[in-house]
Amino acid sequence: AVKNFEHAIDLNKQLGNKNALRVIYNYLGVIYSEHESYQKAIDNFEKSLALNLEAKNLNEAASDYLNLASALQSLGNYSASNIRAQRGLEIALETNDLEIAKSSYKILGENYDKLGQNTLASENYEKYNTLAKHLQKKQMDAMENKTREFETQVQTKEKELKNTLDTLGEVLQINREMQLQNELLNKENQLKALEVKEQQARMEAREKVRRTQIVSLSIVLSLFIFIVILIYWQFNQKKKANHLLKEQNAEIERQKSEIEYQSELTNKQSKKITDSIQYARRIQKAVLPPEEVFKNNFKDYFVLNKPKDIVSGDFYWVTSKDGILIVAAADCTGHGVPGAFMSMLGVAYLNEIVNKIAINKHISSLNADEILNQLREMVISSLHQTGNLEDPKDGMDIALVIIDPEHKRIQYAGAYNPLYIVRDGKIIEYPADKMPVSYHQKRDVPFTRHEFDLKSNDSIYLFSDGYIDQFGGDQGMKFMSGKFRDLILKIHTRPMSEQCDLLDKALNDWRGKRQQLDDVLVIGLQYSVAVSKEKSVAQINWQSKTILIAEDTDINYFLLAEVLKGTKANLVRVKDGQEAIDFIKNNEVNLILMDINMPRMNGYEATRTIKRLRKDIPIIVQTAMHFDEESEEAFKSGADDFITKPIDLKTFMSKIEQFIC
Repeated sequence: AVKNFEHAIDLNKQLGNKNALRVIYNYLGVIYSEHESYQKAIDNFEKSLALNLEAKNLNEAASDYLNLASALQSLGNYSASNIRAQRGLEIALETNDLEIAKSSYKILGENYDKLGQNTLASENYEKYNTLAKHLQKKQMDAMENKTREFETQVQTKEKELKNTLDTLGEVLQINREMQLQNELLNKENQLKALEVKEQQARMEAREKVRRTQIVSLSIVLSLFIFIVILIYWQFNQKKKANHLLKEQNAEIERQKSEIEYQSELTNKQSKKITDSIQYARRIQKAVLPPEEVFKNNFKDYFVLNKPKDIVSGDFYWVTSKDGILIVAAADCTGHGVPGAFMSMLGVAYLNEIVNKIAINKHISSLNADEILNQLREMVISSLHQTGNLEDPKDGMDIALVIIDPEHKRIQYAGAYNPLYIVRDGKIIEYPADKMPVSYHQKRDVPFTRHEFDLKSNDSIYLFSDGYIDQFGGDQGMKFMSGKFRDLILKIHTRPMSEQCDLLDKALNDWRGKRQQLDDVLVIGLQYSVAVSKEKSVAQINWQSKTILIAEDTDINYFLLAEVLKGTKANLVRVKDGQEAIDFIKNNEVNLILMDINMPRMNGYEATRTIKRLRKDIPIIVQTAMHFDEESEEAFKSGADDFITKPIDLKTFMSKIEQFIC
């Protein structure tokens, strides 16, 4: 392994691939540590650290500091180990990486124990144990959430099964009605055949009467009585025939009415199905992001969305998180109702993935490739895809971009759908990975992330394959990507709304009288966004303000103190609700951060008591898990606002500024 890694170092140095070099140095450090070659391990960890600091990869840098501290500890150099562990701890607290923070506290405790500094060793062991309990609780909470999600999925599947059975019943009813209609048509044909036979019978009867009359004239006298009997018999026969004809006419009228009724019933059933699909279309349009998101974030834009049927398997998605814009154009398997179901799943999963990353990490940690990797796992899991032949082959192709207007950067990752950038009259194509967002032979291969700078007035185009694959023209050929690129270059200087009309007209002219082959989706965005600068924590000066933090858990207090350190505010800590009440009776306080779960007196009761004593002091209640009943109870107790942990820095600071400034 070492031999091959060293060969890889030479190759990547020639290529200038620093990202690969930092990973290789880290691997070599781990190998040498496992073989107790600690000095070689330290050399490689320091090289990895230098590259991570240069690239500002703070999480990886914190990990390198932790590895260096461990190697130095193994060499007995406890003071140097403490320096690295302390630096790694600072970065971990800054990036909210509690796992690295926990390991750093442990190494610090062991080093101080070896150095004979028992007080510092005890403090760090206590922080390690506190953080370990906190992480264990988060894991248990996550398992409970997964259990609830599984129960919800089971209920949803049961409802889907019931809906499927109901739909099957309707289909069987339609089949029975169609079978009855066919039987009625067969009867109508039989009646027509009877009418033909009846006409033939009449003609034969007339001919028989004529012959009988001729014979009768020749034997009038001898057969007079026979003629009278014959005439009487003919009269009865005609009477019976007329009665039979009336019955047949009545039956024909009855069958005609039945056929008209069945036709009306079929038309009603068809209208019912069409109305249901139209209602599904309204639901799908409601799920798609509102147009205001485009208007508020882009200088100019267009969305050309042409479903093949009433509802579409193509969908677009856009969201804004703290100034970061995320836009996607996706093409789900199939079109019509099946495609629409997949598109609604895609929108729901994208919202869940982005919100989870933004809350649990930070919006700056959003990566286009990571979003597609998680989306693929969710699609595979929800559709129970295992690679068997009988498994559903549903999935989606997608192009997704993350735009950072403040830093003029863009990320792109794609599954079959590429990205076009038009800049200075030239088109730049960023290729997609040749694998879908579903089960695939490359399902373990991560999606590729492209990242590059944006220039003012760049035009960005995301699209599905429906436009390119449309058959048309004189020879009935596909439109093809080359013709599509030429068209975009030809019209890209026009306003986006005019580009949309020109693309639509070009597609209709190419298609002619042919049917639309697939759903069509093209998104055009013109980059030119004005970003407002937010005040950083370092620019805030609350030196004259006092913030009371009621928090019994050490690690939670340390995190809050670390966040507020740059504001220069006077921070005071109490460990239960009664201590908070005692403090405000004799001291001036500008703001209280109140934890809910504390010994002696919880945060709700303490808030009610403080508001009775000092209505002027704003109180923000904080808890590790946000439930509706908790926020409702917080406001009932008199709290001014409510936040959840782990905190989002921007949201946290904006809430505090509302009450303390």
